[in-house]
Amino acid sequence: AIMTDVDGLPDGRVMWEYNKATQEQYGTPMALMLIPYWSEGHTTMEGVFFESSLTTPFHFLNQAEMSRSPSQPVRGLTYNTFALERGIAHSAVYDIDFYITQSEEMTGEANRLGLEPLVVAEAYSIFQLPDSDPIEVAKYEPMVYTGEEDFLDLAVDWYSDLEVLDHWVVTDGPADWGTGAEVGDRYDLGAPLDTADAVVSDVVIENHNISFTTTAVGVPHLVKMSYFPNWQATGAEGPYRATPSLMVVVPTQEQVSLEFSRTWAENLGMVLTVLALAFVGWWLKRVREHRRGATAGEEV
Repeated sequence: AIMTDVDGLPDGRVMWEYNKATQEQYGTPMALMLIPYWSEGHTTMEGVFFESSLTTPFHFLNQAEMSRSPSQPVRGLTYNTFALERGIAHSAVYDIDFYITQSEEMTGEANRLGLEPLVVAEAYSIFQLPDSDPIEVAKYEPMVYTGEEDFLDLAVDWYSDLEVLDHWVVTDGPADWGTGAEVGDRYDLGAPLDTADAVVSDVVIENHNISFTTTAVGVPHLVKMSYFPNWQATGAEGPYRATPSLMVVVPTQEQVSLEFSRTWAENLGMVLTVLALAFVGWWLKRVREHRRGATAGEEV
């Protein structure tokens, strides 16, 4: 029933309350990860956006805020359980559109906070989250981090302060961006940008490609997809790794595209692999020829 109801919604990312007791009745608490399989256009935060990506700790911080009994699997994090107001704010960072509740407490909290119910069933409810954008134009110039702390640790600290989630921190960027060694430095850095009239359109997000059109050429844009070095931009500078686990590009033209492609290291690795396999094949051939020669000599 959940799959059917989600399939009837407009395209968008889906987040659900973790409720082990309920979800184990489906065979596994991971059952709802199948939503993208049964409903095209509905990617999920759990599964798609936390498997082997920088987004893992931030997904589980969100899960705790949006659940009554979260799993809390990542060690070293400070979780805020049953804190849906925080969860709603963090959902906008990841452009999450829909939220599925499976407990009376979280359903009641969603109603109390004024979320729009799209589906109300006996075992679950589906709510519309506030509007957000998959590509966001910067309101402030990002700060380039130059400190010694691991960037992921800094990003976790950055994520905890809801008031300044629009002050992005990046690992690299143009030379004229301000630099700071502490997460708090972003308060003093990052000049306000006049981008109220900026328009981003024609956004297409596929497995290996992202493209969009923008009127804010030269202004940083946050692409709400997990950063990885394989992303290569055309029509923009970057991408630069940005808090919490996303990427920033600076368009140099109106049409921007990003492609997930192989790096030089991967190409080199593939060439070395082919050469190694060819060498092993040659060596095995020589061994067989040597054995045949030895056998022929013994027979003589």
